[in-house]
Amino acid sequence: MRVFLIAVTFLTRLPFPAPNEVTQKEFTSSQRCYPLIGLILGLFLLFTALFLRPYYSPLIVAALILIEELLLTGGLHMDGFMDSMDALWSARTPERMLEIMKDSRVGSFGALSAIAMLVLKFSLLAEVCRAGSYLTLLIMPMLSRWMFLIGVIFFPYARKSGLGQGFHEDLKQTPWFFLIEGICSLALAIYLLHWAGLMGFLFSFLFLLCFTRKTAKLLGGLTGDLYGASIELSELLFLLGAVPFIRH
Repeated sequence: MRVFLIAVTFLTRLPFPAPNEVTQKEFTSSQRCYPLIGLILGLFLLFTALFLRPYYSPLIVAALILIEELLLTGGLHMDGFMDSMDALWSARTPERMLEIMKDSRVGSFGALSAIAMLVLKFSLLAEVCRAGSYLTLLIMPMLSRWMFLIGVIFFPYARKSGLGQGFHEDLKQTPWFFLIEGICSLALAIYLLHWAGLMGFLFSFLFLLCFTRKTAKLLGGLTGDLYGASIELSELLFLLGAVPFIRH
């Protein structure tokens, strides 16, 4: 229960009591609960969409869902995505890129990437709502919080210190947990969404594996910002892969 509370209070702004005196080991172990936290977020998005659909058009529902997810997560992953894009698009040395990621200020590359991300994600969510495939909203955040673990387990941490330090070592000690969570997530996606779930999973998995591999090779590993970027990209890629196969 304590590990779950560490995960939910870190990843969301839900009103759960925050544990006191969290150790580094407890914090890194909490990553095993991340897909479950994603499922909880998905339930919020699903119930909100079902509540709003009799009163608003699919476009408005999609916009409100997009805003709700940002509020529920406190923009944590979007912040990591913007920092990552500022660094990766800067065309600087790997050392300078890592410094740029640590800068709390948002640059033009980060801002433009966030705008592009939100516009495309809104368009895909509108298509999901128009088709009435609201279970997609349940699966999307759950899968993304497992997908980012691909980078965690396969590639080392790029810094000597940071929030993500120890994630790689902890997950490598229990690879079976990573595998079981992935199988369960995929099975649920296929059961609820059929071909859309399978194609969304594969599209997100393959792209994210290539992205994290190339980025880790460039920087000598991954960072907490890149973990956040992976979650944002996973959600977008899952929607891109799933939408063409959603049954109307």
